[in-house]
Amino acid sequence: MIIKPDGTARRRVSSLVLQALLDRGYKIVAFQEMMVSESLAKLHYAVHSEKPFFPWLVEFISSAPVLAMIFESNGVIQGVRDALGATFVQKASPDSLRGKYGIWAGINIAHASDAPETAISEIALWTSEGGLVESPEAETSARAYILKYINGDADYTMALREVVKNAIESHDKSVKILKSLKDLFSKDAAGISKDRTDNLAKVVFDFIKEELEKAK
Repeated sequence: MIIKPDGTARRRVSSLVLQALLDRGYKIVAFQEMMVSESLAKLHYAVHSEKPFFPWLVEFISSAPVLAMIFESNGVIQGVRDALGATFVQKASPDSLRGKYGIWAGINIAHASDAPETAISEIALWTSEGGLVESPEAETSARAYILKYINGDADYTMALREVVKNAIESHDKSVKILKSLKDLFSKDAAGISKDRTDNLAKVVFDFIKEELEKAK
């Protein structure tokens, strides 16, 4: 499983997602914050390489840090996917993690393997190409992350959704939209540089512009 840049840049949101999954009793055997290289991103999304949105996927997942992890437990693959909810945020149940914290469409906080075979290949890819390491300290690290970031009330999900939704509905691709995204992504991004949250904001802004182009 990967908490994508839009989740990781919102520290409290990512800690709430982690807590929700650990509360389901899943064992976490690898946990690591990392930047995703372009080469790893292309390999991870290789199944979509012929699709027009492939370059955007690569830019998105490599725009700012992710939290990469490996869970183990009976039924964990379906369980994590059930907890996350539908891939497209607008179709996700309000009670699901994407329904609560996803932003718009595929800007949906997390990726999770969809089958045992996929999990095996993705684990192999992220350990060999991404440097993800299984460790007996993984759960301790994950719980320390939660304790560090879960307190308070920082959650800019609704504000981010409103910016994206209003921009698309009003066909607004002005600089003020990009500025709003930059401001919101930097508000709860402790330890992540402004350059990286600005880069994430730009990629989300690019998504808005592509949606407007498709609507013409």
